[in-house]
Amino acid sequence: MRHKVTLILLITALSSLIFHSCIKDLEKEGIYVTTRCHGYIQDMATHQPIQGIKIVTTDGSTIDKTVYSEYDGSFSVNITIDQLKKGYYISVQPDSLYESQIIPLDNMTLGVEQYDLGVVNIKGPSIPVLLTGEADEVTATSAHCQATVVSSGNSAIIECGFVYDIYQYPTTETHKVTANLNNNRFDAVLPLIPNTTYYVRSYARNNIGIGYGEQITITTLNGLATLDSTSVSQITATTAMCTSTLIADGGSPVSECGVCWSTTPNPTIENLHNGQPNQTSTIQHRITNLQPNTRYYIRSYARNTAGIAYGPASSIVTLNGLPTVTTAIATDITDHSAVAGGNVAMGDFPILKRGVCYSTTPMPTVSSNHTSDGSGSGTFTSQLFNLTPGTTYYYRAYATNVVGTSYGEQFVFVTH
Repeated sequence: MRHKVTLILLITALSSLIFHSCIKDLEKEGIYVTTRCHGYIQDMATHQPIQGIKIVTTDGSTIDKTVYSEYDGSFSVNITIDQLKKGYYISVQPDSLYESQIIPLDNMTLGVEQYDLGVVNIKGPSIPVLLTGEADEVTATSAHCQATVVSSGNSAIIECGFVYDIYQYPTTETHKVTANLNNNRFDAVLPLIPNTTYYVRSYARNNIGIGYGEQITITTLNGLATLDSTSVSQITATTAMCTSTLIADGGSPVSECGVCWSTTPNPTIENLHNGQPNQTSTIQHRITNLQPNTRYYIRSYARNTAGIAYGPASSIVTLNGLPTVTTAIATDITDHSAVAGGNVAMGDFPILKRGVCYSTTPMPTVSSNHTSDGSGSGTFTSQLFNLTPGTTYYYRAYATNVVGTSYGEQFVFVTH
């Protein structure tokens, strides 16, 4: 009898080892028996994270696992493939202040290691629900804000307005401006200081408590003009066309605007610049006398009584300035001669010399045998003499300007 018990225990142990081995084999293939689900619990009205909320895996009658949300609202809970097949799901089951809620798993793929549940909004006490609109009429010292009461919570609104601070999530304990409610809408002008970023929320109070709308960010102006980034087109070896937009004048008229450029980042009017009295919101200038194959940094600028403002910097690299060359197919090939040639586009600099270079080795240059067929752009013809009969020659057209020499395509011919 003792041997029979020992045998049963041995078989049970082996089965457990085989089971765990199979799980490890599945995980090596990227298939997981247990999925770790991550999410965040947030109050639907205030959009604030909630700590200590109970989250469970359950089939509706039996609770398998229980976890609680952390200080930032985050939580992680495990659920197995077998549980999903038996109808288990994840449920938020807080205390009486909040409503319970089922977290859907419709988009979760079976066998994944982790699944992001995202933000789970749960409905709390019946405080007002608000929608904070975007601020407008932002100046250096003020901003106009507006909001809508989406729900009063079935309790009369006692007070409403906006709270603001340089720190996130301001409350009525920080700075606030009250407003008059009109058909579930209200607005107000906030008194601010220049060149400062503020966090703003709408708020409303009823007999249950205070509700806050989404937080928006406002940055007051510094009084300087605001400019768009500079777009650069028609780039050559020595010139470029620069275009920018004056977005706002900062509260005082712009007396001068233009572009400045340099081979170092963030150029100012202490570098090369081109300006004129402001005429329209579009700033357009052609800059000249640039160096070929050189990186330039370009910014638009505008001057008003507050000072000089600059737009975001752009950078370009000028063209190399070399001519563009095309090689013509050789004709009239004999045992000692051939006719070749090409076509030259001048580019930014005059063509000083042009012709055809040729050799019995690939990629001939002007250091090899070559012809000289005048100067200037356009089509030209070259006569190749003193060739060796029955020989393969590589040839290509070339053109030289003050920047250097460029070559056309390489072709091959064989003398007779």
